[in-house]
Amino acid sequence: MEILNIEQIPNLIESLGQKQPFILTYLMATGSDILNQHERETLLFMGVVIWKVIFALHSEIPVIQGELLDEHEEKNIQMLQYLAGEPESEFMETVERIMAKYHQKELLRYLIDRLVEDSTSDSHQDQNNIGMIAIYLKTIIDSIDTVL
Repeated sequence: MEILNIEQIPNLIESLGQKQPFILTYLMATGSDILNQHERETLLFMGVVIWKVIFALHSEIPVIQGELLDEHEEKNIQMLQYLAGEPESEFMETVERIMAKYHQKELLRYLIDRLVEDSTSDSHQDQNNIGMIAIYLKTIIDSIDTVL
């Protein structure tokens, strides 16, 4: 994905829209009230990366419905709120327990590492929005993982 020519990206987005229209709509609409243009482009690109990685492993993925995305987003926001209430001394331990049970932990870890790396080298990315972008991406992963 990193060696893609910029001209190939619209074709990937179009393909995602044909195969997973609700995921594309989710990527285009979610976070529009808190993310800047660059962050929204990052979310869209990372969402396409998720789809391409999972599609490479599972060529037939049932169409993800909007209700499923909404359900997983709500669960992920609740998890974020729970983590926000954790004492700092227990925060990393709780995150590690969550990740240990997570079915797609390598993919999620890659995405989070990439977001953190991009945010340190990019002045257009608000440090406070990295968590929300990660939640939106995790929502997509969770939704796809549910139907596989």
